[in-house]
Amino acid sequence: MLKRSLVILLLSTSAAAASEISVNLAGVGGRTCAFWLSSPNHRSEGAVWIYGFWSGLNYVAAASEQNQSKATSDALISAVERTCRSHPSRVLATVAWSAYIDLNKE
Repeated sequence: MLKRSLVILLLSTSAAAASEISVNLAGVGGRTCAFWLSSPNHRSEGAVWIYGFWSGLNYVAAASEQNQSKATSDALISAVERTCRSHPSRVLATVAWSAYIDLNKE
C-alpha cells in the first residue's frame, strides 16, 4: 500500500515540483536541453534516453495499476523538443517528466 501511495504521489506531482527535487540521473538526461539540441549525435543519445525514461515511467505506472502514457514516440519527442527550444537551460529529464505528465492528461 505504501508503495502504491508513493507511486501515485510521484505520478501526480506537478512538473514544477520536479524541478525542485534532487535526482541522481544517469546519462544525457542530466544535461541541459541546449546540450541535447546541440548536435545530431546528442539528439540521438537524448532520444534514446527519453524513450528509456518514458518506458520506465510507464513500467512504474503499470506496476502500480496507474494509467500509462499512450503517446506515440513522435509525440513525446516533439513535446520535449518544443519545451527545450523555449527553455534551453532546463534539464532534459525535467522537461521529459513535464511532457510525460502533460501527455498523460490527454
